[in-house]
Amino acid sequence: MPARVPPTAMAKKLVRVLRPQHPDAHYLKKVFQYVRASLDVGSAAPRKRLPELLTEAELVAFYDTLWQAQHLTHGVMLKLLLSTGMRNAELLRLRLTDIDLHTCQVRVTQGKGHQDRYALFPQSFRGELAQYLERQRTQRATYLFETNRHQPYSTRRLRQIVKHYALAAGITKRVYPHLFRHHLITYLTKQGIISPKLQLLSGHRTEQSLAVYRALALVDVAEEYEAAMRVFPVR
Repeated sequence: MPARVPPTAMAKKLVRVLRPQHPDAHYLKKVFQYVRASLDVGSAAPRKRLPELLTEAELVAFYDTLWQAQHLTHGVMLKLLLSTGMRNAELLRLRLTDIDLHTCQVRVTQGKGHQDRYALFPQSFRGELAQYLERQRTQRATYLFETNRHQPYSTRRLRQIVKHYALAAGITKRVYPHLFRHHLITYLTKQGIISPKLQLLSGHRTEQSLAVYRALALVDVAEEYEAAMRVFPVR
């Protein structure tokens, strides 16, 4: 097999051919799309970076710092984030009416993929959440987490809050809200909750699992979720 022409040399040859066409970005994209198809070369799959999870000690330190701050809104916000595995925008769009203290469920309206679903929170969190809800009702809030202007928090503000407590806890790793979603899913996987049930809890949807997913009710997962959360490092 003859040696390949170096990429830079090949690029120069292509430039000489393409320059008279005065190509723009769209034109080049289409040209190389047809080139790949003709050569039967697929697009390279993007590399997935595995998130660097916190250790159990770091997670406990984070929530110890959060508890010591005695900031009710931040405490409820970040505990709910970790215990439900909700995405940032899903959490911040929650309204008071989305919380069901009786069933320990949160209604997620128009989540990723414009899908409505329910998420669970542990029974041990119910009392704290009930107190917070009562305070929000007395302030005539609409959203679960509101600014002084009665608007939902922004995702940027949520990232700032998480970073603040991570730094205060002495954590040097990059800590961001979506990391807690990875934490919960990893933890529940280790506790033996199987894939279809995990998809129900996390809101992940795939075509391959839809048949099982539709037949599975949240009540079927609640008992396993509650048992797993009883030994979770953060209470």
